[in-house]
Amino acid sequence: MQREYRENSNPAAQNLYWMNGIESYLEHTEHPELEKFSKIKRAIMYGNPWAIQDLCVKEVYRGTTPDSMEFFNLIFNQWTGYKEITHKKVLNFVTNSIHDEYIQKINHWSQTWGNKANLNEHFSRGQMDSKLWMVDKLSELFPQKQIPTIAHYGGWYATVAHHLFQHFEITNYWNLETDYDCLRISEDFNRDQVSSNWQFKSIGIDVNDIYWRKDKFFRCKAVNQQGKKIEVEIDPDLIINTSCEHMSENWFEQIPQGKTICLQTNNYFSNKQHINCCENLQVAVEKYPMEELYYSGELETGNYTRYMIIGRK
Repeated sequence: MQREYRENSNPAAQNLYWMNGIESYLEHTEHPELEKFSKIKRAIMYGNPWAIQDLCVKEVYRGTTPDSMEFFNLIFNQWTGYKEITHKKVLNFVTNSIHDEYIQKINHWSQTWGNKANLNEHFSRGQMDSKLWMVDKLSELFPQKQIPTIAHYGGWYATVAHHLFQHFEITNYWNLETDYDCLRISEDFNRDQVSSNWQFKSIGIDVNDIYWRKDKFFRCKAVNQQGKKIEVEIDPDLIINTSCEHMSENWFEQIPQGKTICLQTNNYFSNKQHINCCENLQVAVEKYPMEELYYSGELETGNYTRYMIIGRK
């Protein structure tokens, strides 16, 4: 009965799905502090007594800090009934315990944008596994580790750009989005590359409205720090669309022959935001035909199956 109390009486703790995604990331990178993170997850989400004991010892060795009481509240929450748990508090504890640039970036981003930086939507295990899967396959297909220009269609907050910048030499990464809130938020997440001569830049545009010129480039307008619109010319070496289920195939049909495309879609029909899912991988391959298919595969995520296709149109 006491175990049932710990697992069900604290909905906030059971809502920390982003911790699963961070765990996947640490596993994927074989991070030396993976076990420490797993103990944090087991303590906060499930009240595991052995994980709690180990974390308490580490806090003692850390010494008293302004956050110490908050950290202990989080560690013991499943046993004490502490309910003032927020994503920010847990992520702050994780950042103070795990030394990793990516996690630090996520923490800064979360502190800055609050609820707009929805951790569960962006860093669930399914989202994280899908991002890392794409980066792995692109690394195999681009062994020279150079992708000069990337156009990311519907890139959302473009958190995957961090991984791509780590693995490839990229001159320009253009995040093309219709949601203008995403423009500022994605640029904050990738602020180092934004300040580096627009190595990363978000542009407000509907990808269905792109006008491709005969020499296979398009022009659009980006807004600089002074709020002035500047015309830029984009000739992508790689087009990424990881949001195909959110849009029709118009974007694909308009892309000129010869362009390299990496796309992901899924069979998550029950999500009301998904208007163009695929029943299986074969349907996806037929819906997005390539002149030369470099890779096609599927990834089980629990709630749905994600399909990925990489090829030359």
